Amino acid sequence: MTTTPKKPKRTRTNRSHDQWQVLFDRFENSGQTREQFCHEQGVSLHSFNRWRTKLRKRTLGDPSPTNASLFTELTSAVPPPPTGWDIELQLGADIVLRLRRAC
Repeated sequence: MTTTPKKPKRTRTNRSHDQWQVLFDRFENSGQTREQFCHEQGVSLHSFNRWRTKLRKRTLGDPSPTNASLFTELTSAVPPPPTGWDIELQLGADIVLRLRRAC
């Protein structure tokens, strides 16, 4: 019976945001491809790409709303005219929306 040699167990390294940023700064100055750099540093390419995206969002600002309201109140700087008004929208399929303001 032959035994196959075991691969060395990889240890997981938990890095902070700042440590990842330092790693990306070193990568930018290395002149290597992502694959070469990750292999040399012992970092998985998947983690490298995931953290790179995460830090870019953090640096550039995430366009998705966090605690922002989904609605914005619109106000008019011009007071409404003293006379009434009628607005009629023909929406198709014989549907008409009428808005009126009496004097």
